[in-house]
Amino acid sequence: MCIALPLKITELVPPHQAVCDAGGTPQTVDISLLDGVCVGDWVSVHRGMAVTRMTEADARLILDALSALDQVRAGETDVDHLFADLVDREPPRPPTT
Repeated sequence: MCIALPLKITELVPPHQAVCDAGGTPQTVDISLLDGVCVGDWVSVHRGMAVTRMTEADARLILDALSALDQVRAGETDVDHLFADLVDREPPRPPTT
């Protein structure tokens, strides 16, 4: 399984790189797969390559889920608030054929 992490672009470095905020640590990523990215955009990054642009809301959902994983590994059990988009709803069922 591969996970792409959401990072926020803080600086563009021509021709095809950007500096992103990785939890307070700057990380340089390749943005050659994406057209028209700007400072302030959120991108999903896999192995140093920005692969998609995403909304800040989607980035926050992923960052919250990753935070929950860290907390559970540390022995915390109260992580429901980090899954606010999933609590109190039924999962969608696949279409029947």
